[in-house]
Amino acid sequence: MNTELGSGSLNFLGVSIVIPVYEQPDLLTEALDSVRAQTFNNFEAIVVDDNSDTNIQPIVDRYGDWARLIVHDVNEGAAEARNTGIEASHGTYIAFLDADDVWHPTKLEKQYAVFEESNEELGLVYTGFVQKEIDGTEWVRHPEEAGDIYLKELERDRIHPTSTVMIRRECLDSVGVFDSSLSSRQDYDLWIRITEHYDVGYVDDLLVEKREQSDSISKNFDSRIQGDLTVFEKVRERVANQDFLTRTRVLSYHHHVIGRDYESNGNRWKALQHLALAILRYPVRPISWAMFVIALLGIDRNGQLLTLAKNYIR
Repeated sequence: MNTELGSGSLNFLGVSIVIPVYEQPDLLTEALDSVRAQTFNNFEAIVVDDNSDTNIQPIVDRYGDWARLIVHDVNEGAAEARNTGIEASHGTYIAFLDADDVWHPTKLEKQYAVFEESNEELGLVYTGFVQKEIDGTEWVRHPEEAGDIYLKELERDRIHPTSTVMIRRECLDSVGVFDSSLSSRQDYDLWIRITEHYDVGYVDDLLVEKREQSDSISKNFDSRIQGDLTVFEKVRERVANQDFLTRTRVLSYHHHVIGRDYESNGNRWKALQHLALAILRYPVRPISWAMFVIALLGIDRNGQLLTLAKNYIR
């Protein structure tokens, strides 16, 4: 997939909101309601229907001229739907909102203010979020990293999910858009390319509510693992010229992620292989030792004790 962004005119200095959707008309309505409730009103919303069976047009029509719909002829996945929205956008800044997420009313206003108070070296601004799981539990995550975070981002994703992110349009002109050839982790791949050339900022408020769905890509571990492996190769190329400690720390964590996902997918042998490599490369990361023991003993990671521990760590 060519990740270069095609030419397009910037018609206003506000925000283009890109909303990919596949089915889920009720959730799309809630997402658009949260856009309409924004205290910042210099925006357009581009809903990209990735070939749903449901007719999305009547839903979008309820919101007036600021919302428009583009429909894919075939299902191409959320990353390509976001690229379609980016290509059709006209704003100086681009924000992403998944159809199953909602925004706090001040989300756009606060991110826009960060951009306007900075210089052109700032390419991306993200926010904190609340994650609501299928079982009704929830947890929160606040931003932690800002500035030049390229090497930190190579190690692991410090930037929050797409619904928390606003990007300066010229960044995408420079580094390209989402790589839809990846089966997963397309957002992380893009964040790496952005952080290589631009600074990152954040708003330390919980401005997004993410609602996990049973058919989410995060629950499809075959796709996740394939994305993990492809991203690992990309990262390995990027750190080839870094110092030994940086290389080992970065690659260790990616082995940890791959091992964790293999364990979630029930492949204990592959999990143990990658977790052992994570420990051998960087033995001072306790979470890799803990994950190795979990995989070795077949401990239920969704059990009550480990769930409480994970929520505490988060």
